[in-house]
Amino acid sequence: FFLKKKPPPASSSLQDHLRKLQASFASLPSKAGWKRTKRDSTSKTTAIIGTSTTLEKRYLRTTDAVDPSKVRNRATCVKAFAYLKGKWAAEQDYKYIGEQFKSLRQDIRVQSICDSLAIDVYEANARICLEVGDFSEFNQCQSCLRELYITNPRSENKFEFWAYRILYATALEDTKTVLQEQVEYANTRAKDAMVRLALDIAYACRAENYVKFFTLLKQCTYYGKLILHKTKWALRFKAITLMLKAYSPAKFPVQKLIKILNFSSEKAVRLWLNHIRVIQKDGYILCKESQKTIRSPRFKVRREGQNGVTHNVL
Repeated sequence: FFLKKKPPPASSSLQDHLRKLQASFASLPSKAGWKRTKRDSTSKTTAIIGTSTTLEKRYLRTTDAVDPSKVRNRATCVKAFAYLKGKWAAEQDYKYIGEQFKSLRQDIRVQSICDSLAIDVYEANARICLEVGDFSEFNQCQSCLRELYITNPRSENKFEFWAYRILYATALEDTKTVLQEQVEYANTRAKDAMVRLALDIAYACRAENYVKFFTLLKQCTYYGKLILHKTKWALRFKAITLMLKAYSPAKFPVQKLIKILNFSSEKAVRLWLNHIRVIQKDGYILCKESQKTIRSPRFKVRREGQNGVTHNVL
């Protein structure tokens, strides 16, 4: 008996098949904390209007119906935001500021405030989180900012935080999210230097092209460098490991690492080489000998309570 070949699928069924594949791809988990979901108009709840005029308020999880008397109205939220910015600039107490910002974000969210005030609050909170290394709260802020930028497409810092999303996904080695961001950026037909730089950094990091990575890192913003802090040190270690094998049994001048691996001085290079147990002599790295002694660096993780940070640290 001969097996009959199945006829090729019709165009309509082929399109259905492609739609199913696209849906299954979109349902995959993403490390960077967001995924595309269709908005359900029936799930919207009626926004309340707060009546509280208290500037400071502790953060409490809402489990029951929201009491308007315990929610700050929009005018009070504006005053509280200005107060918290001044408090952070003066005292730098993140344990206090972190809780106050979560409470302020909660009041904004329950009142369905989605204008420039919400964007300013989330952007300021995200930057503070980066300064102290609280990437868990930063991820929450940037996820909400993504939605806010959809309703406010002309926001001034939209592309800046788009670049931060890409860099954050790069630091997590979340290739799927980086590719999604790249496709979305291409579809917008926008041209922004920060987003383009972030995509180039992500590509260099994935390819382990340390020369290009550190060249691009110099052009990165202050907050972008904070996101890539641990990635920078990890890539430096990979780079020196490859260089030891490539130049063995010859020697390699320590001074050249300043430019190649983006160090501030020769002293900083030497301290790092000593930390990872790379053998140096007369300003040169002994490549052959160092392959036996080199060890992976230990990254310092913030302990609970340091700067009030109790979440994960990149």
